[in-house]
Amino acid sequence: MQQTTTITINHIRYPLAELQQLCKEKQSGETAQWEKDIYAFIRNWLDENETLEVHTSGSTGKPKKIKLRKTWMKYSAVQTCNFFGLNQNSSALLCLPACYIAGKMMIVRAFVSGFNLITCPPEGNPFHHLTEKVDFAAVTPFQLHQSLATLSNSPSVKTLIVGGGEISPTLSTQIRQLDINIYATYGMTETSSHIALKRVNGQNPESFYRVIGDTQIKRDDRSCLTICNPHLFEGWLVTNDLVSIEDERHFRWLGRYDNIINSGGLKISPEEIVQAVSHLRKEKMIITSKPHPKLGQAVVLVLENTALTNQEKDILEKEMKNILPVHHLPKEILCLEEFPLTATGKPDRLKIASLVAGKNAES
Repeated sequence: MQQTTTITINHIRYPLAELQQLCKEKQSGETAQWEKDIYAFIRNWLDENETLEVHTSGSTGKPKKIKLRKTWMKYSAVQTCNFFGLNQNSSALLCLPACYIAGKMMIVRAFVSGFNLITCPPEGNPFHHLTEKVDFAAVTPFQLHQSLATLSNSPSVKTLIVGGGEISPTLSTQIRQLDINIYATYGMTETSSHIALKRVNGQNPESFYRVIGDTQIKRDDRSCLTICNPHLFEGWLVTNDLVSIEDERHFRWLGRYDNIINSGGLKISPEEIVQAVSHLRKEKMIITSKPHPKLGQAVVLVLENTALTNQEKDILEKEMKNILPVHHLPKEILCLEEFPLTATGKPDRLKIASLVAGKNAES
């Protein structure tokens, strides 16, 4: 591991004293908030505290504050840099907010590897203004979707990791021919970013996530992933992610246990339904549920759209009948003009379910 008190940002190498002064200067009122967040984190990284306070994403509940040891974060950063061969001769783009773990970890990787960290606003298409090709970047599925045209015409990055949400089957198809190495990530704030990676494009896209570092994996009695790595956290971390395990280094993600719909005594995974039918419509879709007097919960398909015509609904229902088992078929198809999002840009399933239950979605 390299010295962690110097960093190269936008081609300028900053030793400790100069970096500390830069952090002070960047907290002025004239600096954009996204940039203030970068240097606020760097200042915290350089202080004498052994831990950092970070916020979870709030994907499946209310965001919470947790403390991560800096040694854990360094370990995670080293594993990623080793996996992708990132070093002082490499460059990487920071285009995620530094107030969340994914953005923070890009900065930590720059410290431990010595690569040149290029910064830009965390916008939808962060590649359109790049004047040079970079070796590495981390993006959300939304950013990848928004950047498709730019990356198709001029692939300005060698390797992309995608996290913060699932890559839809439609997006998977769209990126398959891009001349870029694209990996889906599995991880969370509690693990200081990802603990597993999966190649999702190219000639041989992978079906299973590959565990990196010394992480051990197994399933609990709910078929949910539990993970252990003393270099990243204490004890065994129990997740709500349903998985199948191929071997000690590979697993397949199947969906979220807390999203499971219990309809007539049958446990139904919303993610599996979306995986099967998402190619039928271009807009975003989510499977949720609403209370049902006989079934307990009824499966509901929600589309990000103003409305569907009766003909469009009939066609979609017929196509789904050809694909899905009877008990997986949505009892209703509803529309929301715009999906509510969490602070990190993921569809807010709790709010969507509340809207559906309250019949506020327009059919």
